[in-house]
Amino acid sequence: MNASTSPPLIKAAKDYLAGRIVAEAKRQGMPFSGVERKMLYFTEDGGLSASTQETSDEFDRAYDQDAYEQKIAKLVRSLQASQSPKEREEWDEAVLELSDGDHYLLVLINGTSARSGGWSLGRLGDWLPTFDGSSSRKPGDRLRLIVVAWVLTLVGILLTMASLLGAIGQYCLCVIQITLCVASLTV
Repeated sequence: MNASTSPPLIKAAKDYLAGRIVAEAKRQGMPFSGVERKMLYFTEDGGLSASTQETSDEFDRAYDQDAYEQKIAKLVRSLQASQSPKEREEWDEAVLELSDGDHYLLVLINGTSARSGGWSLGRLGDWLPTFDGSSSRKPGDRLRLIVVAWVLTLVGILLTMASLLGAIGQYCLCVIQITLCVASLTV
């Protein structure tokens, strides 16, 4: 947990996300039990309290975890499809607040992203890593990144050499660097 994330802020973020999910379930007429709601708050950060452990045990005995995760995924996809930009911003802020911890709710939300084939975490989705091996890069981006890395490495070597040479050597190296930069832009 970072210094800016405090337990009251985490609780508020979970209350917001869980409230939106439960409201969406109600709107769709989908049953949502107290145990299912409590599982949205489940975390292993800081150890499990007795009541959290009881809820987890009851969930493991009485519920199908895959079916529950699919249910939450459906609700989150539905929420995402109908959110206004302001609601999207609030959702993203709540997700970001939880991002430093080990929260089951984040697993459920991130799982929605992987299963839906393209749903993202809004402005967060551009920089949060995915661990499912999928990539949203365009074909050829990897090659461009490698070429640019090599060019930058070569430029660094040339700059080092230029610092060891006199003014004429520096002029020649600058011409070479400009040529390499222009060439890298055309790749």
